[in-house]
Amino acid sequence: MTSAPPESELETELTEETDEEEATSSSYEITAYPADYTLKVLNDKWTDGQFTIPDYQRNYVWNRPQASKLIESFLLGLPVPQIFLYKERRSPQLFVVDGQQRLRTIASFYSGRLPDGQLFTLHGVDPRWVGKTYADLDSDDQTRFDDTVLRSMIIQQIDANDQSSVYLIFERLNTGGTQLNPMEVRKAVYHGPAYQMLDRLNGLSAWRELLAQPRADARLKDVELILRVISLARGWEQYTKPMKGFVTAGMIQLRSMSQEQRDTIETQFKVAVERARDRLGARPFHVRGRLNVAALDGILAPMMILGEQVGSNTRTAYDSLLEDEEFLAAISISTSDADTVKRRIRLALAALAE
Repeated sequence: MTSAPPESELETELTEETDEEEATSSSYEITAYPADYTLKVLNDKWTDGQFTIPDYQRNYVWNRPQASKLIESFLLGLPVPQIFLYKERRSPQLFVVDGQQRLRTIASFYSGRLPDGQLFTLHGVDPRWVGKTYADLDSDDQTRFDDTVLRSMIIQQIDANDQSSVYLIFERLNTGGTQLNPMEVRKAVYHGPAYQMLDRLNGLSAWRELLAQPRADARLKDVELILRVISLARGWEQYTKPMKGFVTAGMIQLRSMSQEQRDTIETQFKVAVERARDRLGARPFHVRGRLNVAALDGILAPMMILGEQVGSNTRTAYDSLLEDEEFLAAISISTSDADTVKRRIRLALAALAE
């Protein structure tokens, strides 16, 4: 983890389509089926640790009246919106796409304590239940509550080797109060050692100097840039639009690698950014004031690829690229187009190897 708290937002040049403007061209084979779990079964699954909650969703944000109203709805037999759960075919875990506040409230009522430790007594509800905990309910009400069904929609991707759909499912179905950007969704969905590696790399002093931003970006834009560079270094010749989908595929690949493979990539990135900082200085990719993402990936990805084959005249090579009309066009206009991405990396590979 980086030592300083995230505060600022990374400002970059607008040289390519926004994530919202990029079309999604992939198709998916997905199965979705309802599961009518009772509240007691859902609580048992919660207690047994069968639910995976995305990191960003850890906080419980409902107040006591909101929580009480949900419990009252169950006791009154009123309809409650279904929850969405994603299940990987090789795991019993259920990834909560939408509905974690409802699940936390149910579990809290059974335990008798809200997540903040306060006694969970009902407020603002039908008088017969005011001030009561689950343990205070009479046996008929407890049975009615236990047997109430909260429909759960279980989503699976049919191909067990392809988990790419979970990103789009989460992005489109999540109805939490925070509007997440693509990297925040990736962090939520593809948590684990792969993301932890990206987080470590984001704290490198050489990387912070290249970005000219001492503190981590509040919306993970700097982490996304690391993933973008790594993804291009590993597969630029196969790159196709949209960039968002390509980078997400890179995240999935990182997640499926062995720790040894990730360690190699981590070292390659460290060497590339330290070499770039030492030879190009701070802010080398702020070509026209703001950070130019295409210039950054167009140099760092080739440096990762070349490794020790990077020539000794890196500064001269980079200056010549910035005077080359073809390279300048490739970092200035429609920079996520496939031909443009491949052109700038091809030009940089040739220049940096000299």
